[in-house]
Amino acid sequence: MSEKMYEAIYKVAKTSESDSIVLWMDKVEIKGTLLDCEDNKCIKDIITLQNATVKCMKHYDDETKEKHLKWLNISACHIKAFTFKCCMED
Repeated sequence: MSEKMYEAIYKVAKTSESDSIVLWMDKVEIKGTLLDCEDNKCIKDIITLQNATVKCMKHYDDETKEKHLKWLNISACHIKAFTFKCCMED
């Protein structure tokens, strides 16, 4: 499953107007800039984001914790859904 998600993200990225991506994993939302794989910088099944913002929803209340990271590597098998920023409505 992770290989299909990895391939789907980079396939859609080629046609997207933006490299800013939003990923969802269970109770986590991650936004960041998708690393370009054109230069063979990517590792198979690992999604690498620059300037990432991670929002975690606690289970027992509606409080959200947010963390900012310069780089973040995510195993594609944990990603439930994704979209690019240009496709989102505010």
